[in-house]
Amino acid sequence: MEWAAGTSFSVHRIAVALCALAISCVMPNASDAHLPHVDAIRAPYPRSRLITGIRWDFSAAKALRKAQGSDIWPCTWAADDALYCAWGDGGGFDGNDDAIGRVSLGFARVSGTPHRGRRASYHGINVWGDPPYAKHRATFGGKVGSLIAVGGVLYGTGSLWTRQNARDPVDTWEAGTLERLIWSTDLGKSWHIAPWAPAEDLGSFLQFGPDWDNAPGGYVYDYFSRPNDPAHVYLKRIAARELASAPERRPHPQYLAQIGRSEDQVSWSPHSDDATPVFTDAANAVGPAVVYDAGLRRYLLTIGHDPSGRPRDMAPGKLGVFEAPQPWGPWRTVYYGDDWGRLPASTHGDYLGLTFPAKWIGDDGRVLWGVYSGPGGLDAFNLVRARLEVSSTRRSPRHGRTLPCRTAPR
Repeated sequence: MEWAAGTSFSVHRIAVALCALAISCVMPNASDAHLPHVDAIRAPYPRSRLITGIRWDFSAAKALRKAQGSDIWPCTWAADDALYCAWGDGGGFDGNDDAIGRVSLGFARVSGTPHRGRRASYHGINVWGDPPYAKHRATFGGKVGSLIAVGGVLYGTGSLWTRQNARDPVDTWEAGTLERLIWSTDLGKSWHIAPWAPAEDLGSFLQFGPDWDNAPGGYVYDYFSRPNDPAHVYLKRIAARELASAPERRPHPQYLAQIGRSEDQVSWSPHSDDATPVFTDAANAVGPAVVYDAGLRRYLLTIGHDPSGRPRDMAPGKLGVFEAPQPWGPWRTVYYGDDWGRLPASTHGDYLGLTFPAKWIGDDGRVLWGVYSGPGGLDAFNLVRARLEVSSTRRSPRHGRTLPCRTAPR
């Protein structure tokens, strides 16, 4: 099943004329069938003029689903051309939910590229978990929300269980109480835990090419939120050389403090209190994930929303997709809805994110494979294919000139 979003827009007038975004979702195999229309005024940003729509193809979701019983699955593209991903509460690719190979936290290596109709097109293997269902034994538990590969080292951010706060940290449930940075110098075979506690939410790393290729300025970027401020997302950066030289020491991040009229005129501050939001959604911003789409020279943000603010009301289908020429914006809406994928009610109760691994973005930037999970039947490594509908010309943020779009691969 494939359906399209962003194909029609309308103007709503409330007291005064307001320009608003409306997104409709169309199933091409049933021209008269539309997914529920989203109230245009709810999208937090104007529609994108570059990416005019997005077509979601769930037709291969069941055939390509793997690692049943394991969820979350943040991934990063490493120097060996593989993805490294973290899972929670399950047996990963080589076990199952509870009976075989279950750990609180595990890491897997994923090779290949998904292809519709070919289950063997990609392959996952447990690197760190419960032997013999993983090559190396897990030594702590919890949940990892983001991973990044830089200079041959994997870094992660997580809420952990260790011997400090759990009797059996490997066989626990849910997120731990110890917020820490972790790192691996041997591609996930062993992990180290930083002794320092972060000053704020550990956040989500901005993803680039293999082993951080194409990243600008020598910095690792991290999107984070603040307590009691669910509507905003903030951005900080850490010098990669500082992170690489001594991850066991507390780094000295810089916080984006001001955005000028020009998209590339920003200022940074060493003080977290100076941070200014880079994304705002009055319906709350949940689980941001950003990747650089090199083919389109755009940053793609996937993020959930939860208007009630109650965790039980969260759902994988409450999803927004946005694009921007810079890591901090200005953001434009590609998709925004409450019923993405028309997922059953049994999957409601949490939002665990949708991510687009940079490795699985086509050369022209238009075809992407996304990884997602959730409660119920979505407790697995799930894939969805997305095709971006792009205008006939695009702007290069680097040079400010108009470039023709390349043809997308089939």
